[in-house]
Amino acid sequence: MTSPLGSRAKMSGQCSADLLWMLTRSNSSFLVKRDCGRIQFSTEKYNLTAQNSFKFQGIANGKAVDISQYYTDADKEKKNPKGITLCTKSPKGINAPCKLDKPTVCAKDMRREFKRVARCITAHVSKERPDLVKPALARWTKYHRALKRIGAKSKK
Repeated sequence: MTSPLGSRAKMSGQCSADLLWMLTRSNSSFLVKRDCGRIQFSTEKYNLTAQNSFKFQGIANGKAVDISQYYTDADKEKKNPKGITLCTKSPKGINAPCKLDKPTVCAKDMRREFKRVARCITAHVSKERPDLVKPALARWTKYHRALKRIGAKSKK
């Protein structure tokens, strides 16, 4: 069965970042509204600050960065993170979703130095999005503090 619009009804799968932002800024499954809708947060994967803004949104931007917890296979069931993973989203993977995400394990254990991991994050993030270096380092600092607390509790 053919479409009444002919071949023009097919979508290309790619659209501008501005159009995606206009469509998802007020209606998204990741959107969390607080205080009668004045404060809006986003829980999507590539959003470092959880703010619902075009700069930090990972869905609309072609290049995005995410820092998440790193689990080994044995510790995933216990929900005991061992370090962090830095994921970068590149525009080259738009047509191939399996190539969209490039994970890099920056810290596998807590014995490594904080500055070395911070240099790793700075190097990777500044290549993709130089404007997100400070939020990425802030996110790494929060994860580092949380992982130190988990490590201290497990030793006792």
